[in-house]
Amino acid sequence: MVRIPEVAKRNGRERDPAATREALIDAATELFAERGFDGAKIDAIASRAGVNRAMVSYHFSGKKGLYAAIFERDIAEIRQEFEGIDAAVVPADEKLRRFVAAFGGHHIRRPYWSAMMLREVLSGGRHIEPKFLETLARIFALVQKIVEQGVREGTFRPVDPLFTHHTVAGCIVFFFAARPFRERMIAEGRVNVPTPDPAQFIAHVQELLTRGLAPTKES
Repeated sequence: MVRIPEVAKRNGRERDPAATREALIDAATELFAERGFDGAKIDAIASRAGVNRAMVSYHFSGKKGLYAAIFERDIAEIRQEFEGIDAAVVPADEKLRRFVAAFGGHHIRRPYWSAMMLREVLSGGRHIEPKFLETLARIFALVQKIVEQGVREGTFRPVDPLFTHHTVAGCIVFFFAARPFRERMIAEGRVNVPTPDPAQFIAHVQELLTRGLAPTKES
C-alpha cells in the first residue's frame, strides 16, 4: 500500500471543507471522550484529524464551536429517530424495544459518544448548550410517555419513569464507555469471556427491560 505523506493528506483535506469538518469532528469526539473538554487541546485535535490547527477556528470558531458541532450532529440524529418512535402507533413494549434499539444503535455508530457524555454528566453538563439540554430532556419525556402508555395498556407494571430512563441510559452508556477497559481485561486474560457483540448486548437490554417491566401477579 502506498503511504500518502502527511503534508499531502492535510492539504487534500483542507481543500475539501466537508471532509475537513468531518475529520475534525471525529478526531475531537475521540479526544473529548479520552481527555475531557479542557484536556483536549486544539493542536492534538488537528493532528489527529490530519489538518492544520487553523482549520478549527476557520470551520468552528474555536474549540467551543467544535464541541457544539458534535452535539449538533449527534443530537439531531437522536431527535429524528426518537420522534419517529414517539409517533408510532404500536404497543408500549414494542416502543420500548425500538427506543433501546435506537439509543444503542447511536452508540454503535458513534462509539466515543458515551464516554464524552459521561464526562458531561459528571461535570453537571457545564459545556452543553441549553438548546441541547432541551432535546435531552425530551428523551426522558419519551421514556415517561412509553411507561405511562404501558401501564395504561397493562403491558407494564407501575414503575418510576426516571428509574426506567436511568436503567436504559445507564446500561447502554456504561457498556460502550467501558469498552477500552473491558478490552484490556479480556486481552490480559483477567476476564475469561469473548469480546461482546454490541448488537447482542442491545438485544439483551431489550429483553431484560420488557420482561422486567411486565406485570406480576401481585400488580
